[in-house]
Amino acid sequence: RVYPTERTLRSLGIWEAPHPWLCIFVPKSRIAQFDTIIFKKNLAKGVGGPMLLYPMHKSKWDSRFSTSIPDEDVFYLVALLRSNFPYPKGPHIETQLRENEEILSLCRASGIQMKQYLPHFTRQSDWEHHFGEKWRHFRAMKNRYDPQAILAPGQAIFTR
Repeated sequence: RVYPTERTLRSLGIWEAPHPWLCIFVPKSRIAQFDTIIFKKNLAKGVGGPMLLYPMHKSKWDSRFSTSIPDEDVFYLVALLRSNFPYPKGPHIETQLRENEEILSLCRASGIQMKQYLPHFTRQSDWEHHFGEKWRHFRAMKNRYDPQAILAPGQAIFTR
């Protein structure tokens, strides 16, 4: 799905440029609200790359995975694949990151219980909120299989 975009970006010489993609899972019950608030207002001019929208069914996910998904039977993957020229030809990376954060803030303020796919949090409390009821199991698996907290230290989920 992304490979044709990658080929195009490589041919333009910008595949290696920062492209702060934002991928979130939005519950089906809130996708129309997301459309109104985010797509039609904030992203009316696009993101400088593909915007993907895929419905997904909770029954197709293995609950043992650590991925956090909305608590509804059907939810949507919304992928904003920003792929712009580097600054000064394209928007500054900080601008793109702020836009991503604004989207997340608008979702939270509107009560859209979305979940980020591969989020970047800096506080353990944010990770706990992200994983919700899965947090205790996730922590137990980490303690069991990586008690020294050697694996994935860059995610800052657990401290040594």
